[in-house]
This record gives sequence, C-alpha cells and structure tokens, in this order.
Amino acid sequence: MFRSYTFSFEEVRPEIPILMEYLQISDSESYALVSEIVEKTFDELKDSKEIIGGYRVLDCLEVNIKEGIVACSSGYLHTGRKISGYMKGAARVALFLCTAGKTFTGLSHAYQQNGDFLEAFVVESIGSATVENAMDKVQQYLEEEMKGQEKKITNRYSPGYCEWALSGQRDLFAYIGDHPTGITINESCLMQPIKSVSGIIGIGDKVRKRPYGCDICNSASCAYRNIRRKTNKSYDI
Repeated sequence: MFRSYTFSFEEVRPEIPILMEYLQISDSESYALVSEIVEKTFDELKDSKEIIGGYRVLDCLEVNIKEGIVACSSGYLHTGRKISGYMKGAARVALFLCTAGKTFTGLSHAYQQNGDFLEAFVVESIGSATVENAMDKVQQYLEEEMKGQEKKITNRYSPGYCEWALSGQRDLFAYIGDHPTGITINESCLMQPIKSVSGIIGIGDKVRKRPYGCDICNSASCAYRNIRRKTNKSYDI
C-alpha cells in the first residue's frame, strides 16, 4: 500500500532565506532583483492542488554493502556501496515519491519560450525548494509513524546521487507499484513532472540518520547538499 499526503502550496512554500540558497543569492540587495518574480510565482501557485508525496514500506531482506545491493520483498535495489551502507541494520525500507506538480514545468517552459531565462530559473528554484519541503513533511510523517512502532529511520537517498545510478529509477518505480502522485519516468529515467523526487529510507531498531556526505561530494547541484544546509544553518533575515 502506498501511503500518500497532499499539501497546499502554503504548507510547503519555501522561506525566502532558503530560496536564496537555491537561487545562489547571498544578500538582500541581490534578492530584490528577483523578488517581484518570486511573489508573482507564489501568487500563481497559491491554489495548487498538485503537491503530493508518500511512500510504500517493504520488508528489507538483506543489505549487501560489498555488492551495493539492498534486497527488499519486491526485488533488488542496486543502490551502490555508500547508500547500502546507510541502510545497514534496516528491517524495512520506505520507497518514496513526491512531486511539486506540473505547474512549475509549465511556467518554466513558458518563460523559456519567451526568452525570459531569469524568470525560468527563479521558477525552477522555487520548484526545487517546494518539492524538498514537501518531502521533508512526508519523511516527518514516516518518522512519526515509525516512532509509534518504536522504530527509527535513516535519512533519504535518491537515484542519481551518492553512487546510485539514475537507471535505478526503473526498479524503484516497479517496486512502488500503483501510486496517486502522477509521477512517471521516461526512457532516460527522468521523472515527470520535473520537480519530483524519489528514493529510499531505511527503517529499523539499529538504523540511524547519518550526516549527508557533502564534504567529499563535488556536486554543487546535489539536493542533499541543500538539505544539509537547510537543517544545519540558522537565518536572521
């Protein structure tokens, strides 16, 4: 069974300091150059009913760190050594999906077709921050559910990051099965809508949330680098 949650945009709207991180803006003076675009986008999204996420929980049969494999009750996930190591001790895994919806894609494409590339970049950044905020809530709900069962969870990890090949989406979607999110993958394993995330969370007595390995990762666009900054940094703006 896929447990799903739907959010209003107001529930997951990015805070301005966090959005500035996604926009790679370091000061309020620079933010003023895009603030009108941000507010316009916020207004267009205020009635969105497309933000949805959730997870399916499966038994974890084996974690083979050497081979980089997590075996669940539906089959094998070739997550790579790093993520399989993070799943050590898991008795179950939650396979998740979450999307900010199609509206972001439509807005971005419209701006790009008109040559408004700054506006498109702002919309893309808002979409990225929004889907991560929504997934934060989904993960929180999972953690609360597992606490009721006296279980712990790991952080979340996605295909395309931390040595897990993007092609891993095929198995992930197959094992999730039917779901109400509307997310699909194409032949290149890219998700539609674009502003969507997927992945795995470990569940068990002995698992723990490990810090994301951002200090040794060279990817400036990594979603989990942004998550780490968001959870470890305080703002006064």
